[in-house]
Amino acid sequence: MYKSLEKIKLFKLQGLMKEKILHIVDLDVPYPPNYGAAIDMYCRLKTLHQLGVKIILHCFDYGRGKPAKLEEYCRAIYYYPRKSILKYLFTAEPYIVYSRSNKKLFDRLFADDFPVLLEGVHTCGVLMDERYKRKPFYVRMHNVEHEYYEYLAKATKHALNKIYYQIESERLKIFEKNLDRAECLFSVSERDHATLSAQFPKVVYLPPFIYNDEIDCKPGRGSFVLYHGNLTVEENLSAAEFLINEVCPGLNIPFVIAGTKASNLANVTKSSNIEFISSPSSYDLRNLISEAQINLLPTFQPTGIKHKLINSLFTGRYCVVNPPMVDGNGLEKFCIVAKDAAEMKHTITRLFKTPFPQEEIDRRKATLLDIYSNSKNAQKLVDVIFNAGLCRPKIG
Repeated sequence: MYKSLEKIKLFKLQGLMKEKILHIVDLDVPYPPNYGAAIDMYCRLKTLHQLGVKIILHCFDYGRGKPAKLEEYCRAIYYYPRKSILKYLFTAEPYIVYSRSNKKLFDRLFADDFPVLLEGVHTCGVLMDERYKRKPFYVRMHNVEHEYYEYLAKATKHALNKIYYQIESERLKIFEKNLDRAECLFSVSERDHATLSAQFPKVVYLPPFIYNDEIDCKPGRGSFVLYHGNLTVEENLSAAEFLINEVCPGLNIPFVIAGTKASNLANVTKSSNIEFISSPSSYDLRNLISEAQINLLPTFQPTGIKHKLINSLFTGRYCVVNPPMVDGNGLEKFCIVAKDAAEMKHTITRLFKTPFPQEEIDRRKATLLDIYSNSKNAQKLVDVIFNAGLCRPKIG
């Protein structure tokens, strides 16, 4: 009888070993995919599911709800609240990490031997749990976060925000040293890859996953210039205000500014050539990108990867950017780079009446489809995580 039970246990264990089962801890609810990190996370879990990976999803819900769509791709889903910022002053952890450190989550992750993919430094509080050596953890980096918050501190005009961003940057710089407890880091851009590789022993470049991994641009002409982004984010808000104050005025060309809470900017401009579209759906935003003559995309933070630029190159016509938008991502060859407001005005005037050529669409297809292939990049992830040597549970 004892030997029969042991055979049954062995059979079940062998069955589980043949399956690729993965915990994914998302920093936010990844659906709907209506901003950069959500697009990356959602399209990754969707593509991993298509490759046969069984996903146990954990995510932090602070306003996006519990969408049924995610159940199509996951074996199980667990939702967790974020901790209040009120206790932030009494901890040494960065708030983005502290607020997502959850005992129930940690206990679930250590209840089995399946590997774990942590989305962003935000979800890496579990690496401070003494049990972390029991199993392999992998981290999908969304930025070099202490640099990102340092830029936010420089960009904000609000004194309290500046203090918060500065403290968060300093705490992140200290906390990020603990990332060497992970088996591997997946960098999101070439620039971040160089920075992380200088500090950590194993870093794999994994381009962002994108909503539509087919080049679907239209040749010919559009009828407006578009800026889009989540306008609750300081980085995007600064870019939009720059366009409103320094680029749009004096041009007799229609501009559209679209994104979360875009209508809040309507009262800061007297220009009649700007239309504001608040919180467009993913479908509507894609149509805006497709119909625009120019996707105008400045940024003042050369950090991470700019999903809005990749989406625009896959769906839109001309992309006019400033140097920080293409710093370290190799996309400058597909864009028109203008270093300041005067150059942007001149470039917009020149391109607005210039039909977008089919040859440029073909050039994007020849290069970008290979780099930003969701299936190819998901397979790279699977190869690293489920390599026999890397996904064995740790001892000790």
